[in-house]
Amino acid sequence: MEAPRQPLTFIVRLTVADGGVLSGVVERVRSGKKERFHGVGALAELIAAMAAREALTKGPREPTR
Repeated sequence: MEAPRQPLTFIVRLTVADGGVLSGVVERVRSGKKERFHGVGALAELIAAMAAREALTKGPREPTR
């Protein structure tokens, strides 16, 4: 059985421009790394990409005994 993974924590700072377009910054709490986005689709893609990079740097989990 695979060990449970730690949750990823992000801070999202949003700005709503005229016309309702969202833009802002996503920050990974643990590392403090920040990345900008523009648009709702870009926000979703950015969080997914940041989570995927986190999974790649952690590698597979060791099974628990």
